[in-house]
Amino acid sequence: MLRPERDLSPAVQEICAWAATAGVSLVGPEAEPRLSEDVPRRPADTLAEGCDAVLALGGDGTMLGALRLAAPHRVPVLGVNLGTLGYLTEVDSDHLGDALSSLARGEFEVESRAGLVLSAPGVVDAQLAYNDVVLTRVPGRGQAALGLSIDGELLVRYASDGVIVATPQGSTAYAFAAGGPLVSPRARGMIVMPDAPHGLFNRAVVLSDSETLGIKILSRSAPVSIERDGQLLGHAEGGTTFDVRVRPDAAWVLRVKPGGFAERARRKLGITDPAGLADFDMAGHER
Repeated sequence: MLRPERDLSPAVQEICAWAATAGVSLVGPEAEPRLSEDVPRRPADTLAEGCDAVLALGGDGTMLGALRLAAPHRVPVLGVNLGTLGYLTEVDSDHLGDALSSLARGEFEVESRAGLVLSAPGVVDAQLAYNDVVLTRVPGRGQAALGLSIDGELLVRYASDGVIVATPQGSTAYAFAAGGPLVSPRARGMIVMPDAPHGLFNRAVVLSDSETLGIKILSRSAPVSIERDGQLLGHAEGGTTFDVRVRPDAAWVLRVKPGGFAERARRKLGITDPAGLADFDMAGHER
């Protein structure tokens, strides 16, 4: 799967050369002109069927799209960052060859990822998110007034820009930018983060994978937009109620590199130590 509207020729050529040498068969999506003519094409909903892996060439958006295509077939995705941050991807373009060699040798691990199921009968069809579900106020229409409950028990009511409900994998996206915690993608559960709330309740809440989050748009609320993984699904008015539940094994990713959550967080998010501690360590002293 290729990031739209980008020249990805070097990566595509490298993959095709590797496949020919390793005896690997490639398939690609329909109407994809950036693949050579000898690569068979398939409709998007059957692209991953019968495959061992899906290669997602692009950034986080391409990775999320690949997860949506691969997950119904229980096929893992290897993300190759050809964009900017690419937090969800496993390798960058400079290490694509090493990653492909690891695949051919069977030197990889498969990790599951949790998802979120958003349901609101009569408003939107049930939706599965791999990063986050966001309810946010419509600009120029006032604040969103929301009530949050856990397994039917009221937690809080507040006015705000909205609410962000993230998977552990998605904790480093919108929720992190809003002040939420970093959570290992191997964890199970959901992170509930008020977005610019008015009032004292401005903390993230972490729920288990067996708990259900209820979100009610209060009667005096402005209309809110409904987003899943950054895609607009529609709008809802006061009185609408949503349920969000965790799907523990919603998708799978391939890991071919050493280093886990901590290494990726430091590298991708630019986490650095205070200057004093960095100098202390560089001098060779023990902590």
